[in-house]
Amino acid sequence: MCKPKPGPRCTPHMRERLDKITARLAQARAKRDENPTHARLQRRLDAAEADYAETLALYDSTPGGQDDLQAAIDAADNTEARDELTRRLEAAQRLRAEQTEALRRARGGASDGDDDEREDGGTDVRRTDDAGTPGEVLEDVRVEPGPAGGPADGDRAALDRSEDPGGRSARLLISGRHLDPVAVHTLPKHVRDDLASRGLSAPTLYELAPADADVYREQMLELTRKNPYAASVHVYEEDEYRQMRLLVTDDGKAGAALNGDEVVSVFAHKDCAHPHAARAMLRHATALGGRRLDCFDTVLPDLYADAGFVPVARLHWNDDYAPDGWDYQRFDSFNGGRPDVVFMAYDPDRVGGTYTPGAGEYVDDYDTGITRAQTYTPH
Repeated sequence: MCKPKPGPRCTPHMRERLDKITARLAQARAKRDENPTHARLQRRLDAAEADYAETLALYDSTPGGQDDLQAAIDAADNTEARDELTRRLEAAQRLRAEQTEALRRARGGASDGDDDEREDGGTDVRRTDDAGTPGEVLEDVRVEPGPAGGPADGDRAALDRSEDPGGRSARLLISGRHLDPVAVHTLPKHVRDDLASRGLSAPTLYELAPADADVYREQMLELTRKNPYAASVHVYEEDEYRQMRLLVTDDGKAGAALNGDEVVSVFAHKDCAHPHAARAMLRHATALGGRRLDCFDTVLPDLYADAGFVPVARLHWNDDYAPDGWDYQRFDSFNGGRPDVVFMAYDPDRVGGTYTPGAGEYVDDYDTGITRAQTYTPH
């Protein structure tokens, strides 16, 4: 059984994670090899390789991983291979010692007398927040105001502030996991009033730390399991989300991400505590520097146009780049299941605008569409 983070990981969970990322890496490499000049496929491969390296190091640090390394060292038939495996084993031992010490410090110096996880099949009812563990990340979400480690008093109003350095730290609790946001963002009053006048929510958003990127990704994956149209929204790898600014509502069921000036992974679950929150997610994103995005020409361009995004280019559908799980029949009403990719750029004077179907000049490749959005100048 894995210890609570930042403690040591267990063999079964890390082996499962390693198997999954190995398969993703092979898929990313195959797609890149088929299209070696495609920039997005290269970025996905780079992210998959980084995720694999990190996951392999974590697996090496488990008892089973260290046993595997020792067996490989004993079986190595040349000095160079043996030395490389020995270095990996030493690094794995150091990492596990660091994880154990980090957990001890997180517990205030206390130890439960069991510095390693049980791997003998025994029963342990403690919840783990290991990303490889089955469990619903969104099954139980609430907010705890007050200083870190303080009691929850149920006062949500204490959280409704925007990066107040002198205020109390907002603490989120998502499925038993405490999250300490790095910033809190509230829309200006006139924007909140405008959204409210249209029956739309305008919730405060909480910016997650990079270490909590797995929570954001699980929220996106949960959406894909619930929404039959979710194939039109790309779910990035955890390592990619760590490089982004990740914004979520206090219940964790709506959010938006910023990849530099690109708005990505906007989502809102139907059971979100803030009804019709998607438009507010986009207003937050543009307020924090979001200036471009791309999407399939389905219902999404209408949503984005309301936030001030205008189509600046479009790319014909290509079956070779169809998202995993794409259902042509389900999307049949959108160009026979083969919608264009629409590249959109932010124009503050077009907030509240409408989308004109077919708008935007066709380009020959994806990278050209990105460039058009990056270089767009509002009129």
